[in-house]
Amino acid sequence: MPRKKATMLTNAEHRIMEVIWARGSATVADVVEALKGKDAYTTILTFIRILKAKGYLNSRKEGRAHVFTPAVDRSTVARKAAHQLLSKFFAGSPSKLVLSFLQDAALSPQELTRIKEEILNSEREDL
Repeated sequence: MPRKKATMLTNAEHRIMEVIWARGSATVADVVEALKGKDAYTTILTFIRILKAKGYLNSRKEGRAHVFTPAVDRSTVARKAAHQLLSKFFAGSPSKLVLSFLQDAALSPQELTRIKEEILNSEREDL
């Protein structure tokens, strides 16, 4: 049976997308430069081809270079990743996810206040 095609970003793909999201568009050479030579040109090119096949990138040709632009914005990808995390590890329960973070993290009083304010704002919007 063939493997299911992965649609979520791997760590390496995510690093590349962060560069392209930050710049708005980039060539393979731009990404290699931004990543400060952590990966070879051909490795970056391979990942960019994969990202394009997964639907994360669009491309256009400018002269001899291909310029890649995000096909999906960062917030959409983040939301999908959060939903996958919820369904995979927390039985779809946002409260279980939040409680997990609250139990493990050493939050400052300011961070706790901000979280409380966000919850109250969310409740007001639902009314």
